[in-house]
Amino acid sequence: MLKATSEAINVNTRMLLGLLALAAVACLVHTSIAQGVSDQNASAKNVILLIGDGMGFPQLTLARIAKANENLTEYGPSRLFMDSMDQTGYVRTSSSNSFVTDSAPAATAMATGQKTNNGVLGEDVTAIQYVRDGANLTTILEMAEKTGLSTGLVTTTRITHATPAGFYAHVDNRDNESEIADQLLNSNVEVMMGGGLQYFVDKNESDPIGSKGKRTDGRDLLQEFQAKGYVFVYNESAFQRIDANNTEKLLGLFDSSHMLYERERELSPEKEPSVAEMTGKAISILSKNDKGFFLMVEGGRIDHACHARNLSNTIGDTLAFDDAVKTALDFASGRNDTLVIVTADHECGGLVLQPENLSSYESGSINPIFASGTTKTPGPRYDFITEMEEATHTAVDVPIMATGPGAEKVSRGMLDNTQIFSIIREALGL
Repeated sequence: MLKATSEAINVNTRMLLGLLALAAVACLVHTSIAQGVSDQNASAKNVILLIGDGMGFPQLTLARIAKANENLTEYGPSRLFMDSMDQTGYVRTSSSNSFVTDSAPAATAMATGQKTNNGVLGEDVTAIQYVRDGANLTTILEMAEKTGLSTGLVTTTRITHATPAGFYAHVDNRDNESEIADQLLNSNVEVMMGGGLQYFVDKNESDPIGSKGKRTDGRDLLQEFQAKGYVFVYNESAFQRIDANNTEKLLGLFDSSHMLYERERELSPEKEPSVAEMTGKAISILSKNDKGFFLMVEGGRIDHACHARNLSNTIGDTLAFDDAVKTALDFASGRNDTLVIVTADHECGGLVLQPENLSSYESGSINPIFASGTTKTPGPRYDFITEMEEATHTAVDVPIMATGPGAEKVSRGMLDNTQIFSIIREALGL
């Protein structure tokens, strides 16, 4: 009898334990599903999109090698700041009429979610560069402005250049930079910093730095911006004096054309602000808006360094851009309301990280070359000669990294560059 009772208790105990185990599993499943729903519905108050113009996977690898002082032992733990981001993926970059895009349709794709033709900004595929306009496309920046978010643009190129212009301009020709400057004046963007003074001043006048303007209509857009309430600065000292707490609108133009390469900037007696400093100032001003903000930051001269086949400037500007990424990540750290995305519009230069000794890898060192802009020579072997003075853009995929609400969407296999628009739009609930 005692034995039977003991067996019954054991059976009941096992049944109870089994039920408890099932309950625990059910709880975990419910929690997992709830978490998945939460992730999918995650919203962001702020989005910071950082674009390394011309920055492909090889440029990132080269920057890491340089950060490790070209020392293989140090290279193992070497990391860029963007390497710490939670999610990673890759993006294809073709335009609507070419496997090899230029920055105008690439920026348009990220800003509007639609492809367009090379040379075209903010207009659909019916637009043809130099020939005709197409229908205007609405950009993510314009959507953000319409819903009361603050917006900003930071670049090391001219502020009227293709990548920043892709977020506010609508023209059939990216080279119409005076017209693009007009559209910037009417865009209501709160913060804009970069180069390009020459397109804000008439050709018969000098800009504040002393170079002749390029406008042909007699207008002084610098005065017009200030009449609309913008604080205008054109040098490092004035930039440093800007009080973000008391500044609502800022126009910072620090060069007549593009800003200096990072290596030149560091050696310049009249230093321009770095892309990281401009990013920090923009965030400080824009983040005062309780509704949130959208900020696009471009490391634009990575592309120019690759075109010029200049390894030192490629490394310097990639690392400077990475410092701007750190600034964005520092702001987002500890918050759950800011999505940070890092990507590129295209790769430039066909950068090849080949060994120093082409017959043996054991030497350990590398001899990087920019292979694009070359052509095959006739014969049984594929030998190459340099055909173009400048290296070209390429059609290879580029990286994308993200941290914050909605970041997981960048790691779901290959993305098209048009999908970046959708990820930002969904995160901001626009």
